[in-house]
Amino acid sequence: MTTRRNYGMIAIAAGIVWLLIQAQATDGRSYAEPSNIFAYFWPTLFVLPIGIFFHVAYLYKRTKQSAGMLIPGGILVVTGLTCQAGMLFDAWGSVWPGFMLAVAFGLLEFYIFGYRIFWLLLPVFVLGSCAVLFFALLSLGAIVSFNGLQGLTASLIVIGGLLLLMSRSVSGRDDERKY
Repeated sequence: MTTRRNYGMIAIAAGIVWLLIQAQATDGRSYAEPSNIFAYFWPTLFVLPIGIFFHVAYLYKRTKQSAGMLIPGGILVVTGLTCQAGMLFDAWGSVWPGFMLAVAFGLLEFYIFGYRIFWLLLPVFVLGSCAVLFFALLSLGAIVSFNGLQGLTASLIVIGGLLLLMSRSVSGRDDERKY
């Protein structure tokens, strides 16, 4: 891993921890209690592993015929992340577009790694653009009201970490030396 990626992962982890601390401070819930682990983290414990299993099963075979496993895999992964955000932040009114995005993501994965049928992009575009539009409209108010400036700052740190992970080196060489 490059140094930039390490900093990106640290920024993402710090931002998520900060968001969790802010969420706990605003509603008084404690996520670390054993009784709350299943109550608040059921998507991570049950839904996400099944979606990841479908992706691993596709990667094991890697044929056009096995690309169909990416549709339920993508839907379950994005649905699990949506449900996890809804549970942690009690933001079900703001995260529901994630369910539309889940279907769009599963179909897009099938298009990219499986059969490239042009008409498959129509539901991907419609569902994806509606989900992004609704997320933008609903989440803006939730972020601003979520403990004001601290919630927005933590969200910006997570976004900055993601940008660090996805950015390429300007000079074209790795930050780490290879021996």
